[in-house]
Amino acid sequence: MQPAKQPQKQTLPYPLPSEASRQFGTALHDAVKESLETMDELRACLNPCVAFLRDSGVGPVQMILTIKASAKESALRNHALGDEFAVANANLLMEQIVKWAIVEYYRNA
Repeated sequence: MQPAKQPQKQTLPYPLPSEASRQFGTALHDAVKESLETMDELRACLNPCVAFLRDSGVGPVQMILTIKASAKESALRNHALGDEFAVANANLLMEQIVKWAIVEYYRNA
């Protein structure tokens, strides 16, 4: 009985078939494009919330806590409606949301 043939070791990166890599590249481009568009929309929707809180005399710490609570509440509501990734997505974006909120809070200050 002969020993099992070992696959030839190659250095990274391994070559991908051109059709597979082309499809992957196209999907990556589309995902980034869509993500940028939805992130712009998210920020545009966040800004009026922050402006309202600032103009109402809410301090920066309370503003951040309110925005975070609103995002978590929305995620829990969407989770209850069947979006199994809503909470994870909100948690993933929370740092960026807080950064945008701080920038908006102090804009034109």
